[in-house]
Amino acid sequence: MLKLNFKYNIVLSLIIGSSLLLNSCSEDLLDINQDPNTSTQLALPNTLAFAQVSLVSNLLDDPNTNAGSFSRMWYTTAIRNYEQNQGTYSNSWVNLYSRPLANLQAILDGAQEDESGYRGIARLLKAYTFSLLVDLYGDVPYFEALNPEITFPEIDQGEEIYADLFLQVDQAIQELNASSEMIQGDMIYGGDKDKWIKMGNSLKLKMYAQTRKENSINSVQGFTQMLNSELINGLADDFQLKYGSEQTPNQNRHPLHVNHYNQATAYWMDNWTMANLLNDGTISAVTGQRVSYRNVQDPRLRYYIFRQVPGDGGGSVVTCAGGGCPIGLIGNGYLGRDAGDPSAFSNEGALIATFGVYPIAGLVDTDQPKTVSASDGSGRGIFPMLTSFMIKFLHAEMALTTPVEGDPLTLLREGITQSMEKVRNFGATEMPAISGSDYEMTDEAIAAYIADVSAQYEAAETESEKLNIIITEYQLALWGNGIEAYNNYRRTGFPDFAETSPVMGNPPYPQRFIIPVSELETNPALSDYSPDPFEPVFWSQP
Repeated sequence: MLKLNFKYNIVLSLIIGSSLLLNSCSEDLLDINQDPNTSTQLALPNTLAFAQVSLVSNLLDDPNTNAGSFSRMWYTTAIRNYEQNQGTYSNSWVNLYSRPLANLQAILDGAQEDESGYRGIARLLKAYTFSLLVDLYGDVPYFEALNPEITFPEIDQGEEIYADLFLQVDQAIQELNASSEMIQGDMIYGGDKDKWIKMGNSLKLKMYAQTRKENSINSVQGFTQMLNSELINGLADDFQLKYGSEQTPNQNRHPLHVNHYNQATAYWMDNWTMANLLNDGTISAVTGQRVSYRNVQDPRLRYYIFRQVPGDGGGSVVTCAGGGCPIGLIGNGYLGRDAGDPSAFSNEGALIATFGVYPIAGLVDTDQPKTVSASDGSGRGIFPMLTSFMIKFLHAEMALTTPVEGDPLTLLREGITQSMEKVRNFGATEMPAISGSDYEMTDEAIAAYIADVSAQYEAAETESEKLNIIITEYQLALWGNGIEAYNNYRRTGFPDFAETSPVMGNPPYPQRFIIPVSELETNPALSDYSPDPFEPVFWSQP
């Protein structure tokens, strides 16, 4: 149920958030030691910081995990056949509303007149969060959801929410432009209001691209207008949260580093993704088609994937039991799974290929397989939410499919280049020994990869073939952000993994997340709402 107590949540922010904030925020936060309920001004930095950390951590839980599974980034046994039920998202649903959104609303309601910068940032984060909730669930409580006087908020249509979010972003930018105060507690941009304005403009641009097939929104005009605004256009502008390296006494490492390098839980890497990084001519046993259209190994492979064994698990692993496996064992330590494979078992954790240095700050693969542990890597990972390379790929898609101006191939090349730069720089920062070694991503390797992709694009004969290349390259650049990959697939129908590496068993594809039964049963305003996971969200309908 979405009844929220803002006073409780502000206090909660100081209690739960302290373990992360003391190791990650600016040292000025240590001076915030008065009761937040008697001074809104003093509470704002801690409340903002907690809202940001809790937002990203909750997104990285079930939402990103399941969206990434649906998008063939990775494989989890719980979602291998796209299974969802009305309890799948119970925790993440409640947590997103009661923690980040409640704290952001507290800032909007409690900031003083001369604290418009805090309101602007909170409004942008709220708009971003609700845009993702609409993207994932379709229709959600919005207009009444954060009103403490309304116990049972009504559900709102996704298109109505999106229309209001555009207005909210505009208002947030006005608030930031009018702001003169110093922003503290900002874990993302360190209080840089110019960067927040770029994020707001970029969020609108992404939403216009998301809705290019929706007739009620003039996405071409809106997208073109945003191209003439200040956008995220370099690595320093990227909208992302960076975690810390502490393990004790307070854990603040990237959640995926904690889970995968501690062997607590594990995803298998999806074989479709690894085949599209290796580009070694792998043929789908089901379709007879090449899984990848490229002929050059992706230079990001060693930064994305780390092998824990040199071969295939020494016979300890049984893949695709019962047949029907499109790819199966790739070999050479790239032990993953095909979506739908029922034969995975939990004690494979020390054998499977896992995350590399990007984006969780693990290890670069230097041909020395080992079982990873908590001491490997720094854990100072990131969750890239809205980046400069995303802007380029979205522009390429719009330029190809709509009257938006621009050369799709040039924009595609720029998107790949910016992704490569981001990954290489991140690897050099978090694993300095890679710089100058034989395993460092080189300019020559990047150029060869881009030339190969360009040749494939130029040889494509139809818009669909070209769009498949743009979105496939976009998905590979998105490594670690399954939510945007899930959005892309539902919006475009690409990458074409449904053709080259279909899910075993051919289950129906989920078009949205399911609002948990705990919400439907406790909120009488939703008693007549029956979520259909196979009904497309408003922006994916032609």
